[in-house]
Amino acid sequence: MASRDDFEICIICALPLEANAALSLFEDSKGGDSLGKAAGDTNAYSVGKIGDHDVVLVYMPGMGKVPAAAVAVNLKQSFKNIKLALLVGICGGVPGKTAEGVMLGDIIVGKQIVHYDFGREYENGFVMKGAPEDALGRQGPEIRGFIRKLESGQEALSGKLSDYLAAMIRPWSPEKTSNLKDILYPSDYWHVHQNQSACEEGRCANGRDLCEKALKASCEDLGCDPTESERPPELTRRPTPKIFFGPVASGDKVMRSASLRDKIARREEVIAFDMEAAGVWDYLPSILIKGVCDYSDSHKNKDWQEYAAFAAAAFTKAILEQWTSSKSKSDKEAETAKPRGGVQFNNNNSKVMNQAQTMTFNGNNTFSF
Repeated sequence: MASRDDFEICIICALPLEANAALSLFEDSKGGDSLGKAAGDTNAYSVGKIGDHDVVLVYMPGMGKVPAAAVAVNLKQSFKNIKLALLVGICGGVPGKTAEGVMLGDIIVGKQIVHYDFGREYENGFVMKGAPEDALGRQGPEIRGFIRKLESGQEALSGKLSDYLAAMIRPWSPEKTSNLKDILYPSDYWHVHQNQSACEEGRCANGRDLCEKALKASCEDLGCDPTESERPPELTRRPTPKIFFGPVASGDKVMRSASLRDKIARREEVIAFDMEAAGVWDYLPSILIKGVCDYSDSHKNKDWQEYAAFAAAAFTKAILEQWTSSKSKSDKEAETAKPRGGVQFNNNNSKVMNQAQTMTFNGNNTFSF
């Protein structure tokens, strides 16, 4: 059985639905208690194998940068040889108006993380810190090289993603996936009572405000018109997720503003929004793998979350087939076959052991001579 020091790959998930999708990849899953953990480590783990790799799944206690950073620090205490940390789950995308742009269910691979809510608040608004020393660092050469490898093999990865996702969602719920609709509303089309007389507070009438009920209501309840979609009718969803590589904005806010989304996307050239990557990025050799579940606008809902989580998990399986561990399969098999703890002692010079010798036999008892 592998020890904690044998694990080079971890998957970090913030939400239960993300962890459930990731856990479905494990061919041999055990609770983290089977390997124990370092004193003071408050993380919760599951361990198992995905293909030839020993992988540890880390369950975050909540969303956001602070829990993510704490999880990363604790992980390094118990699993000291992590070389690839995958942040797997769901995110908000920056949409495109054509088939070439980001759509719901697509895969985002974060090459760089932009800490977009780190800055100063002035009388006239927020200013993000942009000095080099304030930016999150770039990943090391091994991670950067691996991402280049993935980018160069996108066509093959797309095929694997499609196959694995189909196998994963078939027992999950085909009717759910067939009913998913992808509607992209214009940035100035707010999620408010479209029939102004239906707004009891009257706040939805001016077009620049929305009432408390609108914050929690669905598009159907508010009368949001699907024909207002910026995409042609034939682009209501993509049959197979598309893979996008690029910078991702990360912060503690749930992005639900199309105008702010577009402003940040133009300024920082990001393709998605996430809430955990900024907390992990400087502590672990990381790659963000997220499925797009909404457009980071006021029409945000949970309809696509499960599909997006499974898509991210399926892509994770595909890329792990491309990752080369520092130990080959034959090395691991040789170590597994090697007897542990037994010691053979031969003294050819004397019938009596040196009195200074202390030996441990079979890892259980220590004898002094």
